[in-house]
Amino acid sequence: MKLLFADSTTRGYGTEQHAAALAIATLRRGHAVRCVVRGGSSIEAILRQAQVPCVPVPPGPLSGLRVVLSTVALARRERPDWLVTGDGRFHWVFMGLRALLGARAAIFRHWPDVPKSRRTRHMLARRADRFILVSRFHRDEYRRQGMNVARAAVLYNPIDTERFRPSAEWRAHTRERLGIDEAQLVIGYAGRMVREKGIFTLLEALERVLADAPRAQVLWVGDGRDAAALRERAGRSPFAARHRFLEWQLEMTQLYPACDLIVVPSISAETFGRVSVEAQSAGVPVVVSDAGGLCETLVPGVTGLVSAAGDSVALAAAVGELLGDRERRARMGEAGRAWVCANFSFEQIARDFEALLGAAAPLGA
Repeated sequence: MKLLFADSTTRGYGTEQHAAALAIATLRRGHAVRCVVRGGSSIEAILRQAQVPCVPVPPGPLSGLRVVLSTVALARRERPDWLVTGDGRFHWVFMGLRALLGARAAIFRHWPDVPKSRRTRHMLARRADRFILVSRFHRDEYRRQGMNVARAAVLYNPIDTERFRPSAEWRAHTRERLGIDEAQLVIGYAGRMVREKGIFTLLEALERVLADAPRAQVLWVGDGRDAAALRERAGRSPFAARHRFLEWQLEMTQLYPACDLIVVPSISAETFGRVSVEAQSAGVPVVVSDAGGLCETLVPGVTGLVSAAGDSVALAAAVGELLGDRERRARMGEAGRAWVCANFSFEQIARDFEALLGAAAPLGA
């Protein structure tokens, strides 16, 4: 198959990485893949590293429009079988190209809320050749909100299990770089630093955990509109010296193994939870909230623990439970690695995507 992916975003968080990961996965399966992206973006860096053919559009005031125009030009030249995007900017562009070129459109939605426009809802539910959501929760939530999901498919985020893997070398190197010795226990958070992600719930829970675990430290990785407030509150804590902040970085492959557990404490519904799966792929157990699709990213009690969203006392108990049991963390880490390889690897999700694109389903009307 020939597939054309398009993405106009500049960030590199989980939502933005989904299309990039899927492009890499399908390329590795032997398909012809091209991508249109913003030049200099995190997504371009991910794709370049994986040697995926890209058409980068230079940044600037009109870069969004240029990305759209470049996508149209490339589609007319390459005549792909499938147009694939999770970027709302391209939904109607792809429908126009579909009519013009006879290509088919596979459109992802990552957001927990259905589109406000009735016309867009109809397009996704009835006219797009494949309408794809990223978890069972996501599909159920759209149904609850009144959207027709009879033709909606579920396809999880693919994870590069070769990159995200257990590594004693990366653990030692990263800890040495950060000045953390092996006797210390590291609790990690990675992602956007916004209130909805439960960062303040986690900070409150950590006051209890750090009081009971003198060898524990916290590694915060990310940025966002509430990052300054989080740093300020952590700075007022009696355990301020045990909080470390790093900006978001693509090479999380080296940071996950340095942690003894990863916490995903969202208080707003998550459609999926990429950080949870990446951490388990690296052999690190997780504690996640029960917000939305996060529960689908682990095997509770086997690869990690689930805590009630927004409950700092319950979250502290779950984190403390794992922090105090090294052998259990090791068992969970091994089980988590096996679970991710079986369910979320590039190879598995690419096969699922192939099956989805080839499934006997009517084209959009």
